[in-house]
Amino acid sequence: MDTFFYKTSPKGVIRIIGEDAEDYLQSQWSINLRKLPHGGIRYGLRLSTKGKVLADSYILRLGDEEFLLLSKDCEGDHIISLLNENIVADEVEFINETQNWEIISFWNEGKNSDLHIENIAKPEKNQFTTMEDGFYFEDFRAFPGAFIILLSIQSKWKMDADLISKKKNVFEELRIRAGEVSIPCEIGSDDLPQEGKLEKIAVDFDKGCYLGQEVMARIHAMGRVRRQARPVSWASTKIPTIPCPLFAGEKKVGVLKSMIQTENGNSIGMALIHEKGLDTLNSEGLQIEGITDLKFRKA
Repeated sequence: MDTFFYKTSPKGVIRIIGEDAEDYLQSQWSINLRKLPHGGIRYGLRLSTKGKVLADSYILRLGDEEFLLLSKDCEGDHIISLLNENIVADEVEFINETQNWEIISFWNEGKNSDLHIENIAKPEKNQFTTMEDGFYFEDFRAFPGAFIILLSIQSKWKMDADLISKKKNVFEELRIRAGEVSIPCEIGSDDLPQEGKLEKIAVDFDKGCYLGQEVMARIHAMGRVRRQARPVSWASTKIPTIPCPLFAGEKKVGVLKSMIQTENGNSIGMALIHEKGLDTLNSEGLQIEGITDLKFRKA
């Protein structure tokens, strides 16, 4: 069975150290870090007081007073700026290490969890394997069967020569088809976690106070939001300007947030669609202004 990889640079890698590191992160991020053991990894969000998504990160617990935050698409300087907003007398330090790391994503042809990387112990669920120059863990924000190595750019580690390199669009197509949204491109500062189904892994409703908690609790009690992120396909390689409004007839019912070309000559992307437009998406398809012969359909 073939194994594939895609190599890229993270937008944000922040090391957080200090005796107040856990307490401070606990108050800022949407997950319960007190339950995260050494060697554990979670995915969480930094929300506004209105519950909108300002940043995301995988959080790796390296020790009692040390964490590493990784974001694929949120800039390191932006994350540090958010972290600094509520510092008073906390003994905590934020170090931007973004330029020191690279990401290598792996998956096999069957996209199953049996992926094996030579000479590296497979990590347990919600844990990471420590390498000499990096960390290896399941990428639960990509698609089933995907794994990540966060590797120092100074590392001499060599991957198996039999692994097959893939381009970004191949990886992104798999992510989009799996319904996993990218932050901040597809879910961002105007959007709620629930609109991208992020609350399932990135919001803990049983923890203490954190930014955006009241809004999260209210939505959790109500049970739903009015918009949902959905993968959409487009039978053309012509990419419209993003973001782009989507219409059901003359009524705007959504926004196209991303779009990429696929290897089969079509395009796929992620759209944020109001509940009133979902039936039309699933049946007739949605359109963009000025183009009636092509429609966006459920991917």
